[in-house]
Amino acid sequence: MTTCHGKGVVVDRVWTSRPGWARAAVLAAAVVIAAHGLVHLMGVALLWKLGEPGQLRYADAVPSPGSAAAEVAGGVWLLAAVLFVTAAMLLVAGRAAWRMTALAGVVVSVPVIGLAAGQAVAGLVVDGLVLVLVAVSWLRARAVAS
Repeated sequence: MTTCHGKGVVVDRVWTSRPGWARAAVLAAAVVIAAHGLVHLMGVALLWKLGEPGQLRYADAVPSPGSAAAEVAGGVWLLAAVLFVTAAMLLVAGRAAWRMTALAGVVVSVPVIGLAAGQAVAGLVVDGLVLVLVAVSWLRARAVAS
């Protein structure tokens, strides 16, 4: 890690030394992670009775939208969204903290997706993909450090 232009901004040399295709792959991964986080906002909208996004309907939602339990579950959906979007920004910035942030996002995401598993199988697949990306990145970072 080094500072950039003496302004205290930390730049990961591994990120800046990557070839263009590797940076493109990182950006693609970040887009997927951020998009997954934004999709979690659909759960917030549904459970907080802000709307019925896409094919999500109040009648099918668990817990019942507008209930106290739904308010809490919606807050958890919102937390997952914030964690995934933050992880994506950290990844693009080349900060190793993206891994723990993304891991926290998965830990928060899986239980709430489980409430609507029939409608959110793709979300569980993306959570699995994020776990794979974290593992591969962590293993690569260990190999580079050795």
